[in-house]
Amino acid sequence: MLYHLFKPLEDVVGGFRLFQYITFRAAFAAILAFLVATVVGPGIVESLRKRKLAGFSPTGHGGVDAQRSSKSGVPTMGGVILLIGVALSSFLFVRLDIPQTWIVLVSFLLFGALGAVDDWRKLTRPGGQGMSERQKLFGQLAIAGAAIAGFYALGCAQDGTPWLRGASMKPNPYPVHVVRQGEGWETLAQRYLGEAARGRELASFNDRLDVLGQPEPLSVGRVVRLPGAPGDHHRADLQVPFVKRFCLDLGLWFIPLGILVIVGASNAVNLTDGLDGLAIGITGTVAAAFVLVGYLVGRTDFARDLYLFHVAEGGELAIIASALFGGSLGFLWFNAHPATVFMGDTGSLSIGGILGTLAVALRHELTLLLAGGLFVAEALSVIWQRTYFKATKRAAIRRGDPAPTGRRWFKVAPFHHHYQALGLHENKVTVRFWIVSVICVVAALAALKMR
Repeated sequence: MLYHLFKPLEDVVGGFRLFQYITFRAAFAAILAFLVATVVGPGIVESLRKRKLAGFSPTGHGGVDAQRSSKSGVPTMGGVILLIGVALSSFLFVRLDIPQTWIVLVSFLLFGALGAVDDWRKLTRPGGQGMSERQKLFGQLAIAGAAIAGFYALGCAQDGTPWLRGASMKPNPYPVHVVRQGEGWETLAQRYLGEAARGRELASFNDRLDVLGQPEPLSVGRVVRLPGAPGDHHRADLQVPFVKRFCLDLGLWFIPLGILVIVGASNAVNLTDGLDGLAIGITGTVAAAFVLVGYLVGRTDFARDLYLFHVAEGGELAIIASALFGGSLGFLWFNAHPATVFMGDTGSLSIGGILGTLAVALRHELTLLLAGGLFVAEALSVIWQRTYFKATKRAAIRRGDPAPTGRRWFKVAPFHHHYQALGLHENKVTVRFWIVSVICVVAALAALKMR
C-alpha cells in the first residue's frame, strides 16, 4: 500500500524512492511485524486470559502430561497476534497490484480463521470437542484448492498455454553451449545472436572480459551461457534441486501437488506445535530461507546464474516471507519458555498455510521440503507411529494373543514429546530442534547452487 501511496510523490520527496527497493520494504516489513506483534501481544494475551480461553490436549503419556499440566492456565489462540502483525505489515509494504500477493495473504487469513473456529470450539464447548478431523481437512482442502486454482489460472493466462494438459518434459530453460575446437566469441555470437560483432556482448554476459574490457580467450570444453530469457514463465514447472538440464511441466498435476503441499504444510506445523517456542522458532528459520529464495528468483540475473525459474513477483513474495519472519520473532517474545500464550490452531494452521502457499507461488515446493525438514519429520513420526501400532496389533491378532494390542515405535508422537518422555527438559528439546532446523535451511539454500 505504501508503495502505491508514495510512488507519485517521489519527485517531491526523494526519500520516497526507497519504497521502490525490495530490500528496503522487506527489512521494514520484518521490523513492523515484530513491533506490531509485541505491541498488541500483551493486550491480546490479557483478553484471552480474562475469557479463560486456556487448555491443552493430553498426549496419553503420564510423564509428559504431568509436565504439561502446569500450563493448563496458559491462554491459547495466541496465533491472532501473528495474524495481525504479519497481515498488517504485508499489506502496508507489498505491491497490491500483483494478484499472487493477494492469493498468499488471503489464504493466510483464511487458514487462521479455520484454526480460530477449531480453537473456539475446543475452548467453549462441553468436553472440549473442536472440529472433527474430516471437517478440518475439508476446510484446508477448500482453501488450498482455491489458492492453487488461482495460481493455475493466472499462469495459464500469462503463458498462453492450454488449460487442460498433461505433464511433459521441457528443455533446459537457460541455454548453454560447450565450446569446441576453433570456436571463439565471434563464432558463437554469429551462430546464436545472428551478428559476429556481438562477441564482446556475449563475453560480457559470461563475465569474461579482461581488465582492459576485451573478451578473454575461450578454451575447449568451457560452458558458455547464452542470453535471452525464455518466453515461458514456468508457472506450472517443478523446480528440482540438483537438476539444471531440464524442467518438468506438471500441467494439471500442478493442482493436486500444490494442494498437497499447502495442506501437508498446514498439518505438519500443527503437529509440531507442542512445546514452548518450538513451532514458531522453526517457522522463523524457514521464513528467513524463503525471504532469500523469493529475492533470488525475483531477480533475472540471480535466477539465471543459479539456474532457478524466474518468478517476476518473487521480490514481493519475499516481503511477505520477511513479515512472517518478523512476526515469528514477535510471537516468540511471548511464546518462549515459559510461554505466556500458545498459538493454538489459529497460528499453526495459518503458518503452515502461508509457507505452503509461498512455496507453490515461488515454484520451490521441494525447497520447503528441505528447509522445513523438521516439520516433515514431525508429521512422519505421527504417521509412522500410527502405522506401526496398527501393524503390530494385526500381527498380535494373527498370533492369537489373548489380549492383542499394538506396540509403539516412539514413546509419544509427535516425536518431540518422545524426547521429553526420555527425560530431556522441553527447553533443551526446543533449542536442539531449532539448531537442526537451521541446518536444514542451510542445506536447502546450498541445494539452490548445487546444480
